[in-house]
Amino acid sequence: MRYLFGLVLVGTLIFGCGDSDSQSFLIVVESSLHDPLEASLEQYAETMQAEGFEIHVEPWVLPGTVDELKALLFDYIDFHDIEGALLIGDLPAAWYEQVGLRGYEEFPTDIYLHDRDARWVDQDYDGRFDYHTPLELDIYTARLNGTPAQLQDYFERAHHYRHVGALVDVSAFIFIDDDWSGNNYSDALSLRELYSSIEIIQDKADSTLDNYLAKLTGDGAEFVYQKMHASPWLLSIAELDEHGEPTNSLLTSQAVVDYNLKTSFVNMTNCFAANFTEESNLAEAYTVGTDYGLAIIGSTKLGHQTNPRLFHENLADGMRWGEAYQAWFNEVGKYSDTWHLGVVLMGDPLLRVTGDLFPWGTTKAETTAIREDLERTTPDCGADVEPGTFEEYRQGHPEFFED
Repeated sequence: MRYLFGLVLVGTLIFGCGDSDSQSFLIVVESSLHDPLEASLEQYAETMQAEGFEIHVEPWVLPGTVDELKALLFDYIDFHDIEGALLIGDLPAAWYEQVGLRGYEEFPTDIYLHDRDARWVDQDYDGRFDYHTPLELDIYTARLNGTPAQLQDYFERAHHYRHVGALVDVSAFIFIDDDWSGNNYSDALSLRELYSSIEIIQDKADSTLDNYLAKLTGDGAEFVYQKMHASPWLLSIAELDEHGEPTNSLLTSQAVVDYNLKTSFVNMTNCFAANFTEESNLAEAYTVGTDYGLAIIGSTKLGHQTNPRLFHENLADGMRWGEAYQAWFNEVGKYSDTWHLGVVLMGDPLLRVTGDLFPWGTTKAETTAIREDLERTTPDCGADVEPGTFEEYRQGHPEFFED
């Protein structure tokens, strides 16, 4: 049974303002996490009511398939006109297989959840989709996973950000590793529309792990755009050893947590780093593993968000994190499965990046001429990449599949 959170908790779960002019948003929460998060969700709903949102909360009781999750989302579109959803906990995922940038690949994709009209086909009946018709996203979703304590802390951070202000120095940091050092970042990837203070590291001599850590363990930066090779669990930064020979310095997801890196929003141009089906993945570390994380955009597969300037411009125009992603995908992302079918969000997608330049959308930068620079260079990850397979996922989550 479904409920709607009002100012007074009704039944088990539902919040909202009931105003005919309000927007609607859905939270699907793994049932085991509902009780520990009930107070956090009540506070969240009260906050979002002030922003004009009616918040619906649906407990996810196992077993349940990804098809049932998608049906639930679109039931809420039909009955409550939701614009998106936050998926909390270990919830089912669709998988896709294709010939990608370096041959065969299989990976989880949340884009399956976002388009009602597209037809997705598993032509060889192996449990993985391998074909879809043209895409046009109707909604967006974001994932959020962690321990109950981490998730409680996360909602407190989001509340602080909305009501008090930034959690870390209000600035942006662009870190570009060697393979992309020759690209043109003179416009700061349109982040100057959000931040007056931006540091860019792209010279090969400067793009070192030590300099990356010095920035994000020092003053930090509210928004980070980072471009380096990765696996689901570690970043790989090219540099020279003491003998002047090429080497790779590695930063694990656990090190992100241990260093407590100071950043709230991260555009992760790091292949595989947002593969939410992998334990201890990097995206989760940046989102719930530190005292500062709020939201990331990244990819579950080889590839990443190209044309990030458009996404950043959408944020500068006042779009919320999920809305900016949906607009980017419908303009750019839908045209390349090999680059974009693994792009996902983590964190609260209703957050706005306020930066320090108000009002939103004062001036749009003229960046079209350099949008198609070298961003699509085929990656050679340079890290030990062995993400789990679909069969391993199915064996580990039988509750997400029909017998």
